Amino acid sequence: MNTGIKIESIEKSFGTNPVLKGINLEVAGGQLVSILGSSGCGKTTLLRIVAGLERATSGHVFFGDELQDQITVEKRAIAMVFQKALLFPSMTIGENVAFSLRAQKNPPKDIDKRVEEMLELVKLPGFASRRPGELSGGQEQRVSLARALMRNPKVLLLDEPLSALDANLRVEMRNFIREIHDSFEMTTLFVTHDQEEAMAISDKIAFMESGVLEQYDVPESFVSTPESPKVAKFFGCRNVFSGKVVGETFETSFGALQLGKKQSNGSLLAVRQEDLHVSREKSKHSFEATVTSWQFVGSRISISCQAANRSNGEPLEVIVESDRFADFDVNETVHISYEPNRLHVITRDN
Repeated sequence: MNTGIKIESIEKSFGTNPVLKGINLEVAGGQLVSILGSSGCGKTTLLRIVAGLERATSGHVFFGDELQDQITVEKRAIAMVFQKALLFPSMTIGENVAFSLRAQKNPPKDIDKRVEEMLELVKLPGFASRRPGELSGGQEQRVSLARALMRNPKVLLLDEPLSALDANLRVEMRNFIREIHDSFEMTTLFVTHDQEEAMAISDKIAFMESGVLEQYDVPESFVSTPESPKVAKFFGCRNVFSGKVVGETFETSFGALQLGKKQSNGSLLAVRQEDLHVSREKSKHSFEATVTSWQFVGSRISISCQAANRSNGEPLEVIVESDRFADFDVNETVHISYEPNRLHVITRDN
């Protein structure tokens, strides 16, 4: 049976600086979970506590039902891959991969066979006699992963292993890591600051901000149903409107928007820019606005508009993302339409 991870009320302070603030997280056995957040949010510190490289100020870590707090890092059933591959430059690739087995005094024949099998698995057959200096960054990380897997870990910990690679190689390697995870009976924690990476690779995402676990759910929920404005903003939602739920509508300063399903009360509404549509024609679910500017964002166009404030305050900015063929003039009056089922009321306001 795959070993799950339970992180219970973990606190960590460095001096008077609190870095982790009561983290509770349960990872089901066999799942790949990304710990996601911007630099300084505490994600690597949390991973190091799970590994036993750092001691929590308070709280507990369990692998399955086994408490890990007093178990040293070398005795935990883990393997860890860091941002930098950390290969021994004086050793061959085969010797690097075999390091843990040689330390355990395994028979040389068995070691050589395992090394050959592992290099085949990470798609580096025939590389055993090469040196680390002869490899690309992606190949070095494959070797690092092979060395980690030689321990037959129950838990694999990955600390931003792709951040030093170029964009195309990152995509290739993240897919490869998912394949490797699915091939082994282990549980994986993957630390990253890249939301696209986390969305692509994960069974679930644990999003952290300033030492707090903001949301823990399947990837789709962070786009469709963010639980806080911080989550909505991090995952690229450009429109978060203030207001209140009234019956089946959300009342904003520029008018009432129809909600397509029953939602909890909240004072904020998340509306993704790609879920809005700009037109010169009024529709059943639309509101009037004025185009103020536009710019290309990749192959699409981001259109900034202003909706009139019915409370006689400042006009409200609304961002719409359209295809590259959109053709609207600055100061042109337009209608912004929306799909009621894609509106989401945020229940937390901080």
